[in-house]
Amino acid sequence: MRTRTVRTGTLVVMLATAGLALAACGPDDSNASDSSSASSSATASAPSGTATVPNDDSADGTANPATTGGGTGTSGSGGTSGSSGSSGGSGTGGATASAGTTVAGCATSQLKATTANFSNGAGSTGFQIVFQNTGSSPCTLSGYPGVSFVKSGGAQLGKAAQRTADTPATRVTLIPNAHAYADVVTVNGQAGYSAAQCDLTSVPALRVYPPNQKASLDLPWNKQECVGSSVQNLRVGPVHSNK
Repeated sequence: MRTRTVRTGTLVVMLATAGLALAACGPDDSNASDSSSASSSATASAPSGTATVPNDDSADGTANPATTGGGTGTSGSGGTSGSSGSSGGSGTGGATASAGTTVAGCATSQLKATTANFSNGAGSTGFQIVFQNTGSSPCTLSGYPGVSFVKSGGAQLGKAAQRTADTPATRVTLIPNAHAYADVVTVNGQAGYSAAQCDLTSVPALRVYPPNQKASLDLPWNKQECVGSSVQNLRVGPVHSNK
């Protein structure tokens, strides 16, 4: 009987000890619950942290809206949408309008004509008619001037100049005081013609019509020229910008 009593007492002591151990574990379980809540809270806030991912489309090669806006601004000349792009497009349009502004043709009244740069060849003499813009605004010359010899009273002597096709006609814009040139060739004296064919005559003036004009300019000449009806004494090229 004494032995059984001791065993019963030992069991009671062991049970009591286990109860104290369970009570001591209570605070640790509470802390574990708090950590789980914090983890859940972090998990809940993760979407707001990852909301920037759709804006970063570089991974799939698609530009995001901010990049598209910048792109249109950069390519303004292309005239694409976007405020900066529209500004670039209208800027290009303005430049085109400016470049397309029409400059009027040079009127005879705003031109001064002279002869220069004479050179003698085999049977011919070359020279240039020089046009100077004496006006206050730019003007253009394009094509061939009309050239002929004239008497003192203004009547034409011989044939008018024949146009040459050696060089293509171009449009020359003359700012005030600028010059344009036309190359002319005339027969040198009697040359290879007979006296009857040549009809060598003293010519007082050279009459010049600027391209596309009906008013003329008479320049001093005072040279002996063949003015026979069968002689093509003058040849003229189109105006150009260099000597």
